[in-house]
Amino acid sequence: MSLIRAVLRHALGALRGRDLALWAAGVTFFAGLAVVPVLLLALRGAAELFGADLVVDGARLLAGSLPGAQRVGPAVEGLASAAVGASWWVLLSALLPASLYGEGLRRGMAQLANEPVGAGTGWLGRLGFVPVIVVAPLLVAAPLATAPWVAPRYSGGGWSAALGVVVSFHVDWVALSVALGLIFLATGPSVLSRRQAVVGGFAVGAVVTGFLHGFLLFLAIPVDWAFPFAGLRGAGVVGALGLWTYLLHVVLLFGYRVLLSFRAVRHRGDVVS
Repeated sequence: MSLIRAVLRHALGALRGRDLALWAAGVTFFAGLAVVPVLLLALRGAAELFGADLVVDGARLLAGSLPGAQRVGPAVEGLASAAVGASWWVLLSALLPASLYGEGLRRGMAQLANEPVGAGTGWLGRLGFVPVIVVAPLLVAAPLATAPWVAPRYSGGGWSAALGVVVSFHVDWVALSVALGLIFLATGPSVLSRRQAVVGGFAVGAVVTGFLHGFLLFLAIPVDWAFPFAGLRGAGVVGALGLWTYLLHVVLLFGYRVLLSFRAVRHRGDVVS
């Protein structure tokens, strides 16, 4: 417990007087440009490796099991269909915006690590994000492959739904943890060791996965996202998803700062009782 207190004290001290919210907003901007291209590439890669039926049918099952209050199911199915049917020229053009996620992450993580941000920061982040893009088809294939088992349990309610959540949590946790480990190791500044990046990826991945599963509860709330935007549904959807993406990056960046503080505390033996 003394180690945990020392790490948290160090992390909060390192953030004192600094604008984590602004850095998370910056990463969210890049993510808004990159998330659809990343998913298109990942889903198409999964279709090439394991067949288009895995992607289309898995997305259909998962879409049908999502809460219906916000009607997001058709968007999930449409994304899968677009990925499978996209031409190679479209996919090739998606590489550039997909890599922008790496630039945003690199810039935000460099601020947390007190690393200089220069003209090459963006390109280092983009190149460092390539490993995530390469393994993304395998990572999205896992939840799609388990969809025939998980989706009926989500729809069943009660203990069946709880079991579905447990299984999907662990599947998503492994996939996200691999991606985060690569981000900590290759996309961000070269501060963490390989072991720290892997262990930290699973630790932060558990929190991020829980946060994403909490988003499912948000989808079940029957509120009108478009109400603050005078009924413009497109604006409401962008606003709601943007808010959750922003909060997700606050969690992610704070988790990275905790990893940096854990490394600093262990290095200097600053553990108090």
